[in-house]
Amino acid sequence: MDKKTAAQIIEDHMVHGLSYRSLGKKYGIPHVTVYRMLMGKPKKQVQLEALTIPEADALPDDVTVLKEALRKARLLIELQNLMLDISSKELGIDLRKKHGTRQSK
Repeated sequence: MDKKTAAQIIEDHMVHGLSYRSLGKKYGIPHVTVYRMLMGKPKKQVQLEALTIPEADALPDDVTVLKEALRKARLLIELQNLMLDISSKELGIDLRKKHGTRQSK
């Protein structure tokens, strides 16, 4: 398998979230081969390749734009909290995650 195909398989798995079986079908190779290829590569190297940030998504430098974004984020959080409160009252159960709880066996 050439490096270009291997890079495409890694990108499809990391960025697009395709499973080993679907990647195997797409590229005509056994899913076990895809698994071994992805597990053999160090995770940090794979993540760094997938985390290229385009320049268009860079944060703005203007303080007023950042303040407006922060205000909108706070409003969204407040709205989500109110929705949880209302739905908890209607359903009669607490929908919030309880911190510090252990997984059931």
